[in-house]
Amino acid sequence: LLNEPVNRRKIVAIFTLIAAVFILSTPNATLPNPSAPVWLGALCAAASGAAYAYFGVAMRQALTGGVSGPATMFISGVVGTTTLWSITFVRLGTGALAEITPDQWWVMVAAGVFNFTAFFALSLSLKALPVVAVHLINASQVAMAAVAGVLVFAEPVTAPLVIGIILTCSGLMMLASRRPRRSRASPSPSD
Repeated sequence: LLNEPVNRRKIVAIFTLIAAVFILSTPNATLPNPSAPVWLGALCAAASGAAYAYFGVAMRQALTGGVSGPATMFISGVVGTTTLWSITFVRLGTGALAEITPDQWWVMVAAGVFNFTAFFALSLSLKALPVVAVHLINASQVAMAAVAGVLVFAEPVTAPLVIGIILTCSGLMMLASRRPRRSRASPSPSD
């Protein structure tokens, strides 16, 4: 949509990171049985990824088309907040909100601040980098979440976890590596 170049190195990095995400998201035998089928979770995750990719493209078009970063973030925030609050009221009603403890409110406020910070960084990166590069780097959040699961929730370190993290790092290294540019023809000795 944006006519941004995607070279072979980026394509290899894309497939490496897709493999990493696939490996990191496969169900583990140590996890409890999910209440919904695994394929439904995978389908929802894929739909989320597609929506997020479209969101990135739309943000990039808006930011490079003259809309300011704060205006773009404000519109995105209002749409997201309105949508989520509407779904909450329809599904749970106002009674569920009254049951939220002050500690839970503080956790949600902190999550909102971190989310705002992340979207601010995303808007800056979308102005400076191609969409492909931004989303490839953003794919590292799966590996970071896996590491956080081990450190914070004492989840087991498994072979798929290690392989997924190694693939994530490899994909990011491919993205970061650049070929040396060919130097222009040397000036002739008579110049």
